[in-house]
Amino acid sequence: MSQDDELRQLESVRSELLREFGTRAEDVNARFDAIIHEFDGAPVRTFVPVLARRRAREELSHGH
Repeated sequence: MSQDDELRQLESVRSELLREFGTRAEDVNARFDAIIHEFDGAPVRTFVPVLARRRAREELSHGH
């Protein structure tokens, strides 16, 4: 996956999360950014959008 593809997918995930948790847009953006940065330096990037979505939904659902 190219870096552009990854960025497009991550922004798509961000949009999904904002639709789902839209009343907390600031929290969504902050949590998602922090989660994405935890994957900085990961040698395999293919699953970063999927893993970031799963983790963000879990954390936002439980109020973290």
